[in-house]
Amino acid sequence: MSKILSDLDYTNLLSWFSYFWVRGRKSRKLPAGSQISEPTSQMDVFTTVVTLANQKVPQDRVIDGKNIWPLLTGQETVSPHEFLFHYCGTWIHAARYRPRQGNSTWKVHFTTPNWTPGTMGCFDTLVCYCYDGYVTHHDPPLLYDIAQDPTEDNLIEISSDKKYQDIVRSIKSGVDAHRRSVSPAPNQFAPLKLMFVPWLQQCCNLPYCSCQEETRGARS
Repeated sequence: MSKILSDLDYTNLLSWFSYFWVRGRKSRKLPAGSQISEPTSQMDVFTTVVTLANQKVPQDRVIDGKNIWPLLTGQETVSPHEFLFHYCGTWIHAARYRPRQGNSTWKVHFTTPNWTPGTMGCFDTLVCYCYDGYVTHHDPPLLYDIAQDPTEDNLIEISSDKKYQDIVRSIKSGVDAHRRSVSPAPNQFAPLKLMFVPWLQQCCNLPYCSCQEETRGARS
């Protein structure tokens, strides 16, 4: 793992992508021209990187990310995530459901932000808030098949087919199970957590922290 970390340029986030993409392509592990439409998450990066480094993820806590390397290499064709939950603050506003069979990925919205009329954003408030007064709750929730409708333009009428009612019921059960599994944790966005902490910042040339060009020149 240390070898991988030492090879990466922390000033360039793309280096994280290029490291594994280039090495995967050179070792012929990633099929050329492959496209993957399965739902994944940024959380999967950690678990996948740890697995590629022949290490184990921490066992003293729940790690939500999954190893998606088998999906990338074509060994698996279905996302390891059956459910993915979309949080706004501490509230679950939406959820995705990938059944183990078929090609559909279902998404429901329990709550949506109140966009500025005629737009697709919260321009009146600059940001979309997560709580009552700034959101609309939906019962029944809004349902989409994002495998066929990734832009979520075609709302599915849940009452039109028992299949859709069963899908929503499965998603609600998944959300309930997820909520029961989550333990309260400190708010990582609390004001004290957001304060600039100099001793936690990377700095290669104290007190200036401005050696980026020198680093690039040494590597070129």
